[in-house]
Amino acid sequence: MTAVARPLRHEDHGMLLGQLALVLAPQARTLPVSVSLLLLLLLGWRWLLWRRRAPLPSRWMLGTTALLVLLVASALAWQAGGGVGRELAVALLGAFVILKLLECRALADATLVTQLSFYLLLTLYLSDQPFWLALYSLAIGAWVLRNWLLLHHPEARSRLAIWPMLGRMALLGLPWAVAMFVLFPRLEHPLWQLPQSAPTGTTGLSDTMRPGSVGQLIRSPALALRAEVAGPPLPAAVLYWRALVLWEYDGTTWRPARQRLHALAPAPAAVAAVAGRHGIDYSITLEPSSQHWLLVLDRGQALSPSAEAAVTPDGEFMSRRPVDQRIRYQARSTLAPAPEALDAATRRLALALPAGGNPRARALASAWAAQHSDPAARVQAALRLFAAAPFAYTLSPPPLGAEQVDSFVFDTRRGFCEHYASSFVFLMRAAGVPARVVTGYQGGEYNPIGGHYVVRQSDAHAWAEVWLDGRGWVRVDPTSAVAPNRIERGLDAVLGAETSAWRPAHQPGWLQDVRWAYEGMVYRWQRWVLQYDHAQQARLLATLGTGASAGQLLAGALGMLCLLALVPLWRRREHADPLDAAYDRFCEMLARHGCVRAPAEGPQDFAARASARLPQAAAAIAAVAAAYIGQRYGNADPARARQVAERVRAGTRDIAGVLRRQKSSRL
Repeated sequence: MTAVARPLRHEDHGMLLGQLALVLAPQARTLPVSVSLLLLLLLGWRWLLWRRRAPLPSRWMLGTTALLVLLVASALAWQAGGGVGRELAVALLGAFVILKLLECRALADATLVTQLSFYLLLTLYLSDQPFWLALYSLAIGAWVLRNWLLLHHPEARSRLAIWPMLGRMALLGLPWAVAMFVLFPRLEHPLWQLPQSAPTGTTGLSDTMRPGSVGQLIRSPALALRAEVAGPPLPAAVLYWRALVLWEYDGTTWRPARQRLHALAPAPAAVAAVAGRHGIDYSITLEPSSQHWLLVLDRGQALSPSAEAAVTPDGEFMSRRPVDQRIRYQARSTLAPAPEALDAATRRLALALPAGGNPRARALASAWAAQHSDPAARVQAALRLFAAAPFAYTLSPPPLGAEQVDSFVFDTRRGFCEHYASSFVFLMRAAGVPARVVTGYQGGEYNPIGGHYVVRQSDAHAWAEVWLDGRGWVRVDPTSAVAPNRIERGLDAVLGAETSAWRPAHQPGWLQDVRWAYEGMVYRWQRWVLQYDHAQQARLLATLGTGASAGQLLAGALGMLCLLALVPLWRRREHADPLDAAYDRFCEMLARHGCVRAPAEGPQDFAARASARLPQAAAAIAAVAAAYIGQRYGNADPARARQVAERVRAGTRDIAGVLRRQKSSRL
């Protein structure tokens, strides 16, 4: 569109102001509060001027404001470590677009503001791409297009059905967009990645465990992962999502053995069944955690190659880079792992305890060792202790003393999963049974509409594994001895009122159905749109079975769309009046020779003007015009329209020949 130098009306300013406010509103999700307030202040200033029909600020005032904005941006950049990240860059763009609106006086200025609004819409996708944002940006993008049309053609408001026209344009462009999205060759890795303004904290499991560390996560409704399991839903008691194995204990904190974490081997990549074992195939969409571990169901066996994972001797799957963005991978796990050998170094690690401390717990464990020669019987003795004594499962345990295990087992007897897992492993090691702590998540909410599990940070859990001769490492969850409903029915069945403030399970049934439908939509959006990568595209092409590459299919699809785009033109040409079509060609031919017909110019006036300009073809021009006028405006027989159209076409060819010969003779 060509910008015309004309002043803007009051309603044009209001339209631009509302448009910019709607474009900038979602930026408040990611921008710092101070930056959002600055943008709101600038928008409020512009709104007051528009509301009061006050004159726009002077260039001196705008320059001063721009300088203040740059000073604020410099202070924020210095506070963030001297770099200008994407949030600050977006904020600067938004601030200067508002300043441009404050000096917007002509149509050219309004056009620039409208074009920059499209850039601001694109910046909404730099942080994340939720489902609702796609719908919002499409709606606002259509609104901006509508405003752009009205800015340049105010008369379109009364002469055009604008929204139906935009709808037809969107429908025409939809097949092209789908073809480009599905078939355009996908890269295995992004070409570039935008930097963050500053490191951002992510809620999730830590690589250490101490009393209260897991309980803190229980209050977080943030997503940890979504999982889609092949086959029917699994029992809740099976849903142990394994993250880390903790070996070393200093009397307060459990930590992983660093030498085992660094002993990495390539993760098995073939997700295939293991003969004689119960296997489960599933896919996981893991939320960002800024950690290296990849969660698997219980004892993982293999991960898809796209995860780029390595595995530790303890069955922990580790990504080669921190998980700082949502990833999806296929996995296979077994519920009946093969027995493992226990070498001497691992046995020493699984029996190690800090020197001294917790004498009552050590004495109790020694009594079990003397009473039961079978290690499995010692495990059962510990579970009977937790089940028989007045232990309680709570998020608000009393503080422990210096001897934490003694204080919990014999005094307070109130705690969360990390209290029970830590005390159980200590007792087992003191009783001579190799044991270790495992952290991860337990359970998850099954979405019957989406057909997948939703695991939240509030499902964080800690349990134990003991090594038994002939069976290898066996999972033992001491929490189930105290609060079996925690495992079978979830956290809410045990804690009740303690979780009512943040757990979605306390919502009414109809609201849960709405939430499940929305989460199912979000999951499909993430799976088929946001995570449509090279691997998914390759699987789609293999399913089609064409044998062609993505580029070849894309070229074929675009060629077919080009041919389909010509169909309306062909249909219009077939149904066009032959006489009008012939007369249009006559006018086009004269236009190429410098005689352009005006929109409101009749055939007689046009022929007279063309004859005066091209006297060498005046007779032929008059003949063509007379034939057209006689058939179109006279009492001629309608059946003769095709014959007259042919005479007009023949006359047009004669005129073109005369003009061509005259041009050649001049040369």
